[in-house]
Amino acid sequence: MGDKTHTHPGAAGRAVTADHPASVRNVVLVGPSGSGKTTLVEALALTAGAVNRAGRVEDGGTVSDHDDIEHRQHRSVQLSLVPVEWDGIKINLLDTPGYADFVGELRAGLRAADAALFVVSAADGVDGATRMVWEECQAVGMPRAIVVTHLESARADFEEMTRVCAEAFGADDPDAVLPLYLPLRGAAGPDGHAPVTGLVGLLSRKLFDYSPGERKESEPGGDQLPALEGARDRLIEGIIAESEDETLMDRYLGGEQV
Repeated sequence: MGDKTHTHPGAAGRAVTADHPASVRNVVLVGPSGSGKTTLVEALALTAGAVNRAGRVEDGGTVSDHDDIEHRQHRSVQLSLVPVEWDGIKINLLDTPGYADFVGELRAGLRAADAALFVVSAADGVDGATRMVWEECQAVGMPRAIVVTHLESARADFEEMTRVCAEAFGADDPDAVLPLYLPLRGAAGPDGHAPVTGLVGLLSRKLFDYSPGERKESEPGGDQLPALEGARDRLIEGIIAESEDETLMDRYLGGEQV
């Protein structure tokens, strides 16, 4: 790990602390340059209360890109650690550079991580380097999740992106990659493009609408339930298939909430 790896304090200048190793998680973000890793870290830090406002990569105002080179190039060139606190757990977010020139910084982040968030752009798909790192994490049993960004792009297709991720990461198993959330879309414009305005939580059965400028939670409408329930059933069945609890399937088939 290079000597420029840097950290940032928690909310209102308060350092994030943890009094027990079990209360600490190290999560590394993996993905090509431009996929949105640093912007995601900024949004997570804002949601957790670690910063008062979200910075922008273009303005050089993000918490993880603080070096002059990163400001000039509008990209990460070194590993950055941003600690946040959520539900009593200290989470160290490890933002890694996406360019192959800085693969050493990525390797350092992977060695320190308990889990990995793979950030892929819905407009660009999955590149070979990201697929290779996924296979490395899979080989050592590191927990992984995928965050799909740039859904606002006119070229973005969430269903197609889910299929692409399953193909890239799931060894041809269509159910190897299953969404936890579905995009909530607003009214289509004159060009036919319907913007993403929020998320549909499959486990919570809740709609999270961000179009008013803040999160608004509501119940799904009758026209949304069939797609929600179908995707939710597939997700739960996928979780049960990977679980070590052999009673989950019987409880699920018996109508019990799992």
